Amino acid sequence: MHPDLIVIYTNRLNACQAFYTELGLTFVTEQHGPGPEHYATQLDGTVFELYPASPRRPATGSLRLGLTIPVGPRTAPVGQHTHSDPDGRTVVLTVTQQTHPMTTAQEARAAIHHAFGDTARTDIKTLPAGNLAITINKGNHAATIDGHDSSGWGWTVDPAEDDGFTGHENIAATLDEALTSIRAALIRPGRADGAP
Repeated sequence: MHPDLIVIYTNRLNACQAFYTELGLTFVTEQHGPGPEHYATQLDGTVFELYPASPRRPATGSLRLGLTIPVGPRTAPVGQHTHSDPDGRTVVLTVTQQTHPMTTAQEARAAIHHAFGDTARTDIKTLPAGNLAITINKGNHAATIDGHDSSGWGWTVDPAEDDGFTGHENIAATLDEALTSIRAALIRPGRADGAP
C-alpha cells in the first residue's frame, strides 16, 4: 500500500504555500470545477495539496508530517530538520544526498520550475523509450537536455541550429545537476539577458 493523496486544510493558505515552497516543494495552482483554488505538488507518486479551510472542511489540526526530498540549491543541508508550519503542524524534513529519479514530464517540469521559477519557457517531449527531450528558453538563450536518470542527462546551452544532433557538450548524472549547471551558465556575468 502506498499513500497517493495528502490534503491539508488551512486558514493561512498563502503562508503555508510559502512555507512549504521554502522547504523545497514546487506547487501549481489548481481548481477542480466549482471547488476552491488550491495548491498541489507531486511527492514521489503522492499528491500533496494545500486547500483553504471552510466551515465544511475546517483547518487540519495537529499533524506530524514527514517529507523526504533530495538536496538542491534551495533546500536545507543534508540531514533531518524539524519545522513548524504557519498553523503549528510539525514537519520533519529529511534532505537526502541521493536525488529522486525523474522519469515523467510532470516531475521534470516541477524540477525546471524549481530551478528557474516562471522566468523560462519549457518544452518537454517523452520519447518512446521513456527518455525525455527538454528545451528551455530564457531570454535569447536556449538549453537542450536529453536523457533519463538511468542513462544520464546530456545538455547543451545555445546549440547551433545548423549542426543537427551531434551529441551534447555536457553530461550530468541527474536532471537536477544538469538544471543547476544550465542555470549557472545562463546567469554568468557577461551573458546578455540571462539574469533571473
